Amino acid sequence: MANKDRQQNYTNDNKPQDYYEQEYQRQLDEFNRISGAGGQSVQQIDEGVNDFDDYYDAGYTEDHTQGTDQPYGQGSRSSSDHSGSYRESTPRRQTQSRQTSRPQNGQSKQRGSGKSAKSNKTSAQRRNNDLQFGKNNKSRNGQTNKKGKNKVENKKRHPIKTFFKVLIIILLVVFILANVLIWRYIGMVNKVQRGQRANTEASMNSPDVRNILLIGSDTRNADERGRTDSMILLSINSTTKEITMTSFMRDMYVNIKGIDADGNDIDTWSKLNAAYVYGGAELLMDTIEYNFDIAVDDYVYIDFLSFVDIVDAVGGIELDISDEEAEGMKPPMAEQNKLLGNKKGTDYLDKGGKKLHVNGNQALAYARLRYVGNADFQRTERQRTVITKIIEKAKSSDPLTIDKFAKASMSHLATNMSQTQLFALTYKAIFSMNYEIKSMRIPDDDSYSYGTSSDGQSILEVDFEACKALLRKEIYNQ
Repeated sequence: MANKDRQQNYTNDNKPQDYYEQEYQRQLDEFNRISGAGGQSVQQIDEGVNDFDDYYDAGYTEDHTQGTDQPYGQGSRSSSDHSGSYRESTPRRQTQSRQTSRPQNGQSKQRGSGKSAKSNKTSAQRRNNDLQFGKNNKSRNGQTNKKGKNKVENKKRHPIKTFFKVLIIILLVVFILANVLIWRYIGMVNKVQRGQRANTEASMNSPDVRNILLIGSDTRNADERGRTDSMILLSINSTTKEITMTSFMRDMYVNIKGIDADGNDIDTWSKLNAAYVYGGAELLMDTIEYNFDIAVDDYVYIDFLSFVDIVDAVGGIELDISDEEAEGMKPPMAEQNKLLGNKKGTDYLDKGGKKLHVNGNQALAYARLRYVGNADFQRTERQRTVITKIIEKAKSSDPLTIDKFAKASMSHLATNMSQTQLFALTYKAIFSMNYEIKSMRIPDDDSYSYGTSSDGQSILEVDFEACKALLRKEIYNQ
């Protein structure tokens, strides 16, 4: 009976006899009664529901009626406003006919028209939102925009990746080119067969220290085996990052012990520079190792005229030359000019000076100068100075100058090192360019005295233990 009364109430004013509409209106009235909402609030709620239903119903393409088994979209209904009128909203397929048949006043029709526009606008906004949602999250092919964003970021990083790729390629090309040049320079070196060694048991020996003996002579080539005027032990310490140049005085009276040039054992006392005459570079290395207990790994031989080309290759060097030294350089320079085919008096210095720029001919005469200052002691110091200046000048030179320097140096050298050993040594030298360069002399001022040999020669009698202690301290940092 209650249902019949509710049905009768909803037949007033020519309203459709629809049970679902009646039930929906009853629920809205009950909601208003409980919540205490006014008619205007119910209308707003009803419009919101109607907007959703309009959007929901838009997806259906087939008609349906009450009582069928097919799904249908429900429209929104509103209760009467303050004047007692009410409006209804049905699925989109029925909205047009109901609005036409309902005997609404002009105000109701206008409201319905506005609501329809609002519904269309809301539906369009939701469709746009759906499109935007899909754009931001997932595309039709299943790829998310997050991946798309990563692609954009990857494109933004692409120039950086390209830069590093190009940089790696350039470094690789430079590396290959450098190795080709190194092998080219090494090929210029005169490599001689290793001789037999007798003394290789020195206690001063470390894998972190490489000792190479630089042998300089007035002879024109290594086969002549003349007396050596310059013997400098070049020690490269990778732990202390130091390069130490140690000059061994040629007049030291030492025990020459080893194997001579004929392969026979030799054990005699003489000046150090005589060891090269008796048995070549190997006997000289053995003699130094035996008397001073320091390992001598390999040697490099260079004749004195090579200094001319080497110094000229780096564009000359700067030296502090006194007036006395400038005058003393003339006799050795006269000999050099004759050997080089220069005109008499070429490159003579009228006076000395500070940081005087000299060429190869002048630098060689300065290194050979013996009778100015403290004789051979000061000459070894000048030799170390010239070598240091050459290294410093080469380090600060441009690539073309370095190329000239490498050609001039390598083409005048003779060594017992193999091509592979020279390659490794060249790399070590490259990474040692920033090492500190030190120099010293054996014996130092407190480790020798003047004497005379049995055959009447002037010699230096050496305190070997003091010399060993100095070598251990300066080269091995012990």
